[in-house]
Amino acid sequence: MRKFAITLPVLLLTGCELGTALTNAGTEKAQYKSCIINQIEGLQSSPGIEGIDAEVTTDRAIMACKHREEIYVVEMTDLAMVLSGNMVKREKFLEDEEAKLRSDLHDLAQELVIDRT
Repeated sequence: MRKFAITLPVLLLTGCELGTALTNAGTEKAQYKSCIINQIEGLQSSPGIEGIDAEVTTDRAIMACKHREEIYVVEMTDLAMVLSGNMVKREKFLEDEEAKLRSDLHDLAQELVIDRT
């Protein structure tokens, strides 16, 4: 009950912004995943690339999708700002969470490479 009492005012304050922020963050994660898959498929179909290991493939895919990673971090930061009612400073959130967000995306890329090779 206590969690509900704390969460309800935040949800009322954020209103429609929350739905938009959630949608944008989800869309960007899907875009990142799609970019990684496209890179993996491109690397696999390139002549002379046979036999490269999963680590090299992962690194190349991550580098090629860096722009998607940046957009995802921005969208997740926006989501955090909406959820916190802008009570947390953007810089503080990025200081605390940016490395984890990027690490999660890199882990996703690695899993996709392993699944597809």
